[in-house]
Parts: sequence; C-alpha cells; structure tokens
Amino acid sequence: MVQLHGSPDMSFLFNVRHVLCFLLPALALLAGQLAALPASAAAPCSARLPSDHLKATVNGLDIDLALFSVFVMPGEELRIAPSRPALATADRGDLMQTDDGVWRWVAPPVPGLSKIELTDNGEDLTLHAFVMRPAADAASGTIDGYRIGLYPRKPYRGLDAYLPPAGLVEVSKDIAGTRLTPLFTIGQFLSKQQSGWPKFIVLREELLLKLHRVAELVDAAGFDSCGIVIMSGYRTPFYNAAIGNGRHSRHVYGGAADIYLDSNPRDGVMDDLNGDGRINKKDAAVLFDLVDEASRNGDWDGMHGGLGEYGANAAHGPFVHIDSRGFRARWGR
Repeated sequence: MVQLHGSPDMSFLFNVRHVLCFLLPALALLAGQLAALPASAAAPCSARLPSDHLKATVNGLDIDLALFSVFVMPGEELRIAPSRPALATADRGDLMQTDDGVWRWVAPPVPGLSKIELTDNGEDLTLHAFVMRPAADAASGTIDGYRIGLYPRKPYRGLDAYLPPAGLVEVSKDIAGTRLTPLFTIGQFLSKQQSGWPKFIVLREELLLKLHRVAELVDAAGFDSCGIVIMSGYRTPFYNAAIGNGRHSRHVYGGAADIYLDSNPRDGVMDDLNGDGRINKKDAAVLFDLVDEASRNGDWDGMHGGLGEYGANAAHGPFVHIDSRGFRARWGR
C-alpha cells in the first residue's frame, strides 16, 4: 500500500477498531461487576465500628455491629434501645416508639425474615429478625420433610441453655445467603445432613457475638478474619447422633461452631498460623490460645463457654471448637 506522509495506515486503524470491538464490551462488563459489589466488600470483615457509631441494645444484648440478626417467635416483642435518638422502620411486624426513645417491635404471626433498620445522620444499623417456626411443628422429629430428630427432655445440668429450642428458622434456598453479621451468612451454619429445601436451623445470638469477638482477636493478631470458615455450625439431633457425637452437644442447640482460618492460601484447610511450614494441631493451638487468653481478661460477659482444640484426620484439617454454653470448659490439650 502506498502511504502518504502523515496519513494513517488503514490496516492499522482496522485492527485497532477490531480490538476495541471486543475490548470495550469486556471493560463495560467488568465495570458493571465491580459496581455491583457491596460497599463493605473492601472493608475488613470484622472491624469494630467507631465508638461513636450508632449502636443499640436489643433485649439486653449490646449490638455494636452495623448488621446483626436475632431469632424470635411469632408475636414475640423486641425492645430496641439505640445509643442515640434514631428513626426506625420495619418491613413486617408492628413497630412503635415509647416515650423514653426505645423502639418496640412485635414479630408478625407468619414466620419468615423481617428487616428492621435504625437510622441517624446517615448511619444505619440493620437487624435481620428471623421469625421461627414453632418447635411443635417438628414434634414428630420431622418438619416439612426435613429430619430434625428429638431433643433430650431434661436439660443438661438443669441449665436453661440446654432446654429444647422453642422454634426453628426455616431456610429456603433464596435466603441461605442472607448475612447474619458482616462476616457470616445463615447458610454457613446449616447442618451438613443431605436434604432438599427448605432446611431448618437453630441459632443463638450469643454465638454470633462471640464469633465476632473471635474475629476481632484474629485481626488484632495480624491474621485475616475474612478467612474464618464455619466447618460445622448447627447440627440436628438426628445428624449429631449419626456422626456419633454426644446428645448434649452445643451444636444441636445452635450455640457452637467449629472454625478454622483459611486465607493464605485459600485451600480448604487451616493456614500455617505458627509459621513452621506445616499444617497440624499446633496451628489450631494458635487460635485456641488467642481466645483462651482473651477470655481470662474478664471482658467476656455473656460469652463464656467451651473451647476445644483438634488436630487433623482423614476427613478434615485442624480446627477449634467455640461455644457459648455460659460456663467455662476447655479440652483438647
């Protein structure tokens, strides 16, 4: 091709246009995907909010997270006391404010997920209220085809924490990804037994608060709390018996989680927390010691419970058991 001085090579322009036809749509798709990411995705998973951020006390539980979850029976009342005057809205149930600034929310009669939001000066605190199915619906050991099993009639040591649950949360496939806290979804705590949908679960707010405290300890120690994996959360009495665990396990009461850290690299097993180049029980010991030392400092009101250390076997890597039974228990050393 004869080329005049200063004029572009037409074949070059054709190639550029050809590349842009493919590149620009791809860039647009990538931009759309990035825009769709939640704003919190880039933030530390468990970072405590500033001390002056909007907080609330919900039926005696101090909530200092921007997102938290509670589990209530139909018609049950929540008393929500914000840390400063705040507006409140709810998508279901009856919501009203008392003269002292406390919000009273009465759960609707129909089970399902409800959302309550407190707002002040652009700051939000969201409560996911899971209205449960009455435990009587599972009196035969099965509910809607999902096998629960039977709870012991007499609570262990006569403690209220070991009373049979009053209700169970129905989890459809659509809400399995619903966040309980900024770090965890409800689907991560489901029993491992094989079944279709819906599934059912029992969870305790105290466990969620304790796991958040553990996440803070993980971050403070220089690890990544975004890598906390719930290896085992709730277990139905049926499944718990099938794997040979004790009938009073805190897992069946929704008050326990087996966890490990998996972020560097993310490969499905505990990270090398002690840096010795091997993955074994000594890495679980690092996590165990973080929690045990913090629990001795006296700032764990309402969060005392069990702590167990486990090594690897053919089925899993090392992990740590965390629970909120209300009294101190240690094992695995």
